Amino acid sequence: MTRLSEDKAQTAIAAVLRYGSLVSTLVMALGLVMLLIRGLSAYPPLESPAPVGVVVARALRFDALAISELGLILLLLTPILRIVVAATTFGLERDHKYMFIALGVLVVVVLSIGYAMG
Repeated sequence: MTRLSEDKAQTAIAAVLRYGSLVSTLVMALGLVMLLIRGLSAYPPLESPAPVGVVVARALRFDALAISELGLILLLLTPILRIVVAATTFGLERDHKYMFIALGVLVVVVLSIGYAMG
């Protein structure tokens, strides 16, 4: 990889981490503000751990607790997106060795999450 493309890759990865954490923080804050204004949710409590589909569906119905939980899910997805961006930039630069390493890491992370979720 050339120095210029390394800088672009690092900038893209930094942007994913920066904006991913910013967006997730804002979503969590929105949920907390809504919770303070509205009080507890009219919906029954979310089971722990709640399926992502249930959290998203309830967040779209403006359930404050679900919006806060969606922020946490976004925060957890940020490093995974960073791995995807790294693999993509390595692939675009035709640096196949590191692209396959990044894809291997992604597979391990996804399998670990799948195993942990049951």
